Amino acid sequence: MSEINELYQQVILDHNRNPRNYGVLEPRSHSAEGYNPLCGDHYNIYVLMQDEVIKEVRFSGSGCAISKSSASIMTTLLKGKTKQEAEQIMENFQDLITSPAEADPDMDKLGK
Repeated sequence: MSEINELYQQVILDHNRNPRNYGVLEPRSHSAEGYNPLCGDHYNIYVLMQDEVIKEVRFSGSGCAISKSSASIMTTLLKGKTKQEAEQIMENFQDLITSPAEADPDMDKLGK
């Protein structure tokens, strides 16, 4: 499990220092705002869909290293995916983070 923790730390630190796809997207076809009043994380997500494919996705806002890294990773992962592929990735992620701590995660579903 220490390998996973080390990988996790490396990925989080890298995406926090160098967030991918950061900034407002114009033009866009969809947008959403997320705000966590408990910690102050506040982000906007912008998506340009064409023919059921995510052509471009970006985010703006501020928050802790984990939330910024998560947004950066999410935008990187979803760019170029179909709506159906994106929904499957999000379902796999939801399953991973809601599984019991002692569960052995299927890392092949989401990759690094």
